[in-house]
Amino acid sequence: MGASSAGRTRPELLDLAPGALDARRTRRPNRLSTAVSEELLRRIISGEYSVGSLLPPEPSLVAEFEVSRPVAREAVKFLEAAGLVAIRQGEGTVVREPSKWNFLDPSVLRIALALNVGARMRRDAVQLRLDLDLSLLAEAAPLLTDEDYAAMETHLRTMDHSTEFEQLQNADLAFHQVYQARAGNQLTEGIVHLLVDEMPPPAQVIAEPRASYDRANEQHRAIYLALRDGRVDDALAILREHISQMWIWQSEAAER
Repeated sequence: MGASSAGRTRPELLDLAPGALDARRTRRPNRLSTAVSEELLRRIISGEYSVGSLLPPEPSLVAEFEVSRPVAREAVKFLEAAGLVAIRQGEGTVVREPSKWNFLDPSVLRIALALNVGARMRRDAVQLRLDLDLSLLAEAAPLLTDEDYAAMETHLRTMDHSTEFEQLQNADLAFHQVYQARAGNQLTEGIVHLLVDEMPPPAQVIAEPRASYDRANEQHRAIYLALRDGRVDDALAILREHISQMWIWQSEAAER
């Protein structure tokens, strides 16, 4: 975490989770209130600010982060809306227990996954993604069209030949999104996308994308062929293996 020459925290230099957050596909908006709220999120989720403790008062936040009172107030309001704190009149801003936190908020989920809260957050995310994705594929299988299969083939070709991490990752996501969208279950699809978006990829996948994707591509193609042949149970079994192997491997690599 960066600091100014006066010893104060500068929001633009905050490092929420060294290493784990560097590989995000897109950069977050560079707003002061966002930077302040995410640093406070990190402190709460990591346990630096324990449950039941008070956040520093507004004047302290203004001084530490070198921001205006409205910016500090907006940052704390975000924490309140996400369920991490309760603002109590005459007492202050109190950290709430994790059962009250909104882990479906992208910032909360991203930082919780980066910090691997409770040493099982990533594995729980993998299992949830697996359960939901299997249900989407089972729903979508009898509904897939020739256009869907053509789109999947296009994404497979990209994953067969590309050596760029971003292209491989985008084709990978697009391949799965074909059947996810066809299922028509927008709530489940949205949660899956959230989990995929916020899981930090390991540096090895970024450094060696072609080697990392070779095994994944075999499984993608096997899923595609099983669906085309009407072997839905086989497609589900391969998807289960694919997500279990790739995501668990990725989450373990990210922890090292």
